[in-house]
Amino acid sequence: MARNPVRSSCAHPHECSLEVRLKVLARSPLTSALSREDHLDLDRYLTALGWAAGDPLILAGEQAHGTLMVVAGRVRITKDTIDGREVTVDIAGPGDIIGPLHTFASPATESAWAMETSCTLYLPATALETVVQRYPTIALAIMRMQQEQLARSRARKTAQATTSVEQRVAATLAHLDAKFGDSRHDGSRLLQVRLRREDIAGMAGTTIESASRTLAKMKAAGTIDSGREWIAITDRDALAELAAS
Repeated sequence: MARNPVRSSCAHPHECSLEVRLKVLARSPLTSALSREDHLDLDRYLTALGWAAGDPLILAGEQAHGTLMVVAGRVRITKDTIDGREVTVDIAGPGDIIGPLHTFASPATESAWAMETSCTLYLPATALETVVQRYPTIALAIMRMQQEQLARSRARKTAQATTSVEQRVAATLAHLDAKFGDSRHDGSRLLQVRLRREDIAGMAGTTIESASRTLAKMKAAGTIDSGREWIAITDRDALAELAAS
């Protein structure tokens, strides 16, 4: 392909409509257990915020006075290393939560950058306690999310010590496929997110050079197809086998 096939999910600045906000509240793991009536009530605590490509939603170390839920667009989550480098640790899409889920202002541990024009819903920390009291299922969802984040963090550290670069890159692609994979007529799965080699490297816990070599090897084997800032998975079974090998 000569051009990048990844479509922009949020091409122009806009205000998120009520229906769009309700759709995202219904799919987010934080609020999916609530009814539509609950979502309508919860919406009054939320503020829709728009971000242009390249805007920082949150910067690590700064005080975060609330939490953001992605409604549209893609958001790169990064961390700073001890030697001053910035590495990608995840990519957030619609329904994902960004920032600390606290009832008080607290320093952010990660930065978040809009990869394209994006829309988010902002819940102030001061309103979180009220929301949790009204909807106990949100408190349970927060506990599950925090447990999952801790488990992912531990698994990431373990993987860096016990698995190969190929396994980690394959697992990263499988993770992105689960979030952003879009089936195409030829049976492949296009990852609907603009991916840089450094994004794959950061998420896989390796160097850009090693990630590039691994991706080239996967492409030569027919497991993936790729171009400038796009990746399509052409053999999901082979990818799963490589991740688990």
